Amino acid sequence: MSKKNRAQKKIVFWIAFYAALICIVFFFVFPIFWIMSTSLKQRVNVYTEKPVLCFPVTWENYQRVFELQNFGRSLLNSLIVAVSVTLIIMYFGALAAYALTRWRIRGYSWVSLSIISARMFPPIALLPSFFLFASRLGLVDTRSVLVFTHAAYGLPFAVFMLAGFFRQIPRDLDDAALIDGCGYFQLFNKIMIPSIAPGLAAAAILSFIYSWNEFLFALVLTRASTKTLPVVISEFIGFVQVDWQGLTAMTTILMIPSILISFVAQKYLVRGLTAGAVKG
Repeated sequence: MSKKNRAQKKIVFWIAFYAALICIVFFFVFPIFWIMSTSLKQRVNVYTEKPVLCFPVTWENYQRVFELQNFGRSLLNSLIVAVSVTLIIMYFGALAAYALTRWRIRGYSWVSLSIISARMFPPIALLPSFFLFASRLGLVDTRSVLVFTHAAYGLPFAVFMLAGFFRQIPRDLDDAALIDGCGYFQLFNKIMIPSIAPGLAAAAILSFIYSWNEFLFALVLTRASTKTLPVVISEFIGFVQVDWQGLTAMTTILMIPSILISFVAQKYLVRGLTAGAVKG
């Protein structure tokens, strides 16, 4: 094969590669673009037979969302719940993962299988037991029940992911620290936690995004005072029609923290997920 033919094939390959890449990016980005553009449209430009791509931008929809009576409280609820869940999952997930990788307890394989199996259940299958638990203890319509349910559902994945990082750390480091006088909690807090920082960052990002966007548990377990933003978004869907402008404006506001966190911590997220998956 001549050099010319090889060069032509190489050019065709890269053109096809970038064309496929553009199509994939478009497939994922277009819904986000459409939501954001709809949130900036007036009502007359939303309810049309053909899509309107050129339109006068209006901030009315966002102003209407910010003026909602329960917007500020719902935003605060979402932040408190998501941050609390993230901290709980990070610390207790790391504790459980460390224990599973350092001490071979009796029934280790069953414990590991149970942790992974808990994550395989769909949320709606666990919802009745969570609701009964919250009702008996009088925790319905409290932030505490949301923190508990989100943490309980998110912990198994964090344990599974962080266990891969602890397996990379040689046991000699534990022995050396214990010989130098470290207690087990000092060893864990001062040596192990900094050693798995990328994994913790990945677990924190995924836990925050999950709790921030979670809808089902929040819909059933909260009422007026502890609604989160995903529940407020559903209120724009009425029996007669959908308030698409308000719905898309609120959705855009809800997406902003997740997008910002993903962009800022992208390096740590990718490093954490790949390291835990490949070497775990």
